[in-house]
This record gives sequence, structure tokens and C-alpha cells, in this order.
Amino acid sequence: MLERELLSVGTMSAQVANHIGSRIVSGEFLPGAALPIESELCEYYGVSRTTVREAVKSLAGKRLVEVSPKVGTRVLPFAEWNLLDRDVLAWRLQTQFDGKIVEDIFEMRFCFEPRASFLAARDGTDDDLAQIEHHFRELAAAQLEGLPVKTTSEAALEFHLAIINASHNGLFVTIGSAVKSALRVSSEMLQRHTTRPSEDVALHEAVCLAIVGRRPAEAAKAMERLLAASRERLLPLTVDAA
Repeated sequence: MLERELLSVGTMSAQVANHIGSRIVSGEFLPGAALPIESELCEYYGVSRTTVREAVKSLAGKRLVEVSPKVGTRVLPFAEWNLLDRDVLAWRLQTQFDGKIVEDIFEMRFCFEPRASFLAARDGTDDDLAQIEHHFRELAAAQLEGLPVKTTSEAALEFHLAIINASHNGLFVTIGSAVKSALRVSSEMLQRHTTRPSEDVALHEAVCLAIVGRRPAEAAKAMERLLAASRERLLPLTVDAA
């Protein structure tokens, strides 16, 4: 039954990795603990050794586990995890959706997105500004027309990435690429719980107009308001951190 269930939603190795990853992030397997041996995982999931090895390799790439010939596969400390990996973020949000995770994501975003907006307004090229305006129009249309969450969240992601790229700050652009998974996850969560699309559009429009109008200080403030409103919308949906 488990094998048929996994096959229905994706490749076997990906789904085994997804299940084990969720168990690690939820605390079922604590840091330093050994995962069940390969044969036990094969029996539990009803899959081949090759499938289990591919799943474990994927988790090792996310720095959730480390494989050693002498001690087997052990869970790494939290500090070692690749917290910007999309799957790791998703597992944390699914199993530990608490205020701390939301605060972590938005504290990171507050650190550089308002300044990126300032720089985009000041230093962005005409083509950069046209891209920002284009992605805003796509986002506004998706929200107001009630398009699927994935469509709307991707439009929001592209809007924010366009602003970061328009900053022409090499480090910001690198950070933007690195935190793309965090931006995507937060965008998906926000769009899933949007209750007043017109207000969201207005907040994004204020950022867009300030950047396109080349008003740097106003652009930074508008981004701060947008992020603050987004954070406040997500926090009530969280549970208290343990």
C-alpha cells in the first residue's frame, strides 16, 4: 500500500527522501541518532536498496544526514542543515510551523529587501524597471483573477527577485539566488492564506510605483510595509514554538 501511495505522487526515491526528511525535521530522529539500517528502510517502504540509497544521498546533500562506512547514516546537528533548501524549508513548515520559523524568514528578508528596493530605484536600468513593472502586472492579475496559488506565488517570487536583481549589488543578487527557496515557500504560504487580494496588490503597487518613479527612500519604506503586513498575516497561522 505504501509503495503504491508513493508512486502516485512522485518518484520512489524522492518520496522516500521526503518521508524520512519530514521524520528528521519533526524530531523523530534526533541529531546524532542513527537512521534504521538500509535493509530495514527497504522493508518499511517496500522499495529496493538502490531507491533507499538515492533517498539517503539526497538527504546527505541537504546536510540532514551524514553517511559513514563505520557508523552508518546519522542525523547531523541542526546547525549543519541546509536551511535554505526548498525541501528542508517545506518540511519545517509542515512539521514545525511555528512563529520562530516565520520570524526567521522575515528577519532575513527585512535585512536586505528594503535596501534592494532603494538601490533598484536609484540604480536600476530602464530595462530593470520594465521587468519589475511587468512582474507586478502579472502578480496583480493573478491575485485579482483568483488564479491558482502556485501561479500567484510564482508571480510574487519573480517580482521580488526582479527587484533584487535590479539593485545591481552583486552580494544581494547572490543572496537572492541563495534564499530563493525561502522566498518561494513564504510566497506560497502567503498566497494560500490571502483573504484580501486587493490590499496585497496595493502594497506591491506602492513598491513598484516608488521604484519605477525612482524614489529610493519611498521604495525602501514601501517594501518594509509590505514585509511587515506579510509577516503579520502569517504569524496568527503558526503554533507556539516548543
